[in-house]
Amino acid sequence: MGALVQVEGTGRIGATDSLGRFLIDSIKPGSYRLIVDHPMLDTLGITLVSAPMAFDVNSVTRTQIAVPSAEYLTALFCPAARRTLGPGALVGRVREPGTDEPAVGARVSIVWYDADIPGLPANLRIKKSPRVRETVVAADGTYKLCGLPTTYEGKLQAQRKDGGVTAEVPVSQSEGVLALRSMSVAALPKIASTDSGAAPVVRKGTARVFGRVLNASGGPVAGARVGLMGVSAATITRANGDFVLDSLPSGTQAIVVRQLGYKPTEQTIELSARAPARVTVKLGIFVPELSPVEVISARDQGLQKVGFSDRKRSSAGGYFLDPDQIEKRRAQLFSDLLRTVPGIRVSMMGNQAQLVSTRSAAGGGCVTVWVDGAEWKQLDAGDVDSFVRPGEISAIEVYAGTNVPPQFSTIGQSCAAVVAWTKLRVESRRR
Repeated sequence: MGALVQVEGTGRIGATDSLGRFLIDSIKPGSYRLIVDHPMLDTLGITLVSAPMAFDVNSVTRTQIAVPSAEYLTALFCPAARRTLGPGALVGRVREPGTDEPAVGARVSIVWYDADIPGLPANLRIKKSPRVRETVVAADGTYKLCGLPTTYEGKLQAQRKDGGVTAEVPVSQSEGVLALRSMSVAALPKIASTDSGAAPVVRKGTARVFGRVLNASGGPVAGARVGLMGVSAATITRANGDFVLDSLPSGTQAIVVRQLGYKPTEQTIELSARAPARVTVKLGIFVPELSPVEVISARDQGLQKVGFSDRKRSSAGGYFLDPDQIEKRRAQLFSDLLRTVPGIRVSMMGNQAQLVSTRSAAGGGCVTVWVDGAEWKQLDAGDVDSFVRPGEISAIEVYAGTNVPPQFSTIGQSCAAVVAWTKLRVESRRR
């Protein structure tokens, strides 16, 4: 269904129905080939063309065009040596969002973990290493990741040579050997040089997204925070649930929506400077989804993946709160988790908590908050307490201004850094 069948050299086209049937009439007599155009075949870089066939006056020509099976295509794309690692394959295209040209040379990777062994007691932890497959986008814009299992939940990402990168896109396969997923990746925004010695300015993107946030019943969710993962762009939904985010990087990105009482929700979107994206996000009531043993397994794997475990192991000049320590604090607000952390003072300004670094010379240094690797843009002072519950936090890292790792530094500033990792990011089964 959904394939277009064209009589080569003519303007005659027909579309297939749910049974794969098509009808093309008013064909001039002669010998023609049929060309099949289908989104799946296009994604795979395949052009399906029939052998020449004769069309006579006042006659009906019947034909069948066979589409290659998933097993055949996987064997075609993947060398036998790769298929020994796993029978599955993930195939797609990676393009430039502004021009649709192939993103040749971009590196595509998928990360997943093997499924947990059923029946394990909750107190038994089994450390599992991430499974990784990588490849490079070919000249025609296609990529082929081979050696995958037939059942998995993972994260897919594409990165250009200049550093431009997509969001981590959730991908899953429950049956079959072939899955499809295409993406777009833009160049890394350039940093404008300055002659005055001032801090360099990062050029913003020009993409925009219009959206609406709804509850499970279809009603609008007002006052929800909507942010783009990996950058500090954020906004609040209006009374009708609508929101707008602009000056965004192009390509395959992900937004995260948070509101107290609802499950934080991540959704992948395609952004381009050519036209604004439009998206509707539905929030569900927050309820635990994983069993205790699944939570422990996913948590340990997730903290390893985001680098928390390695930085804690090496000290890295920081102070670390792991999941068990956070649980013991029984905090009511996010800022409560930081009240006894060395180098951080929590002070109140009205009803809002302010975080201050005590390690600066005057004892009133700035603090930058990072959530899931992105700088938290404060829409109101201390608003992290309004949108992130302590129960959503899996781990926290705190660094003084002189010891902040580069990925958590702010250009032109020497602020202390509070780095929080949420359960949405760390304990997701799609890793």
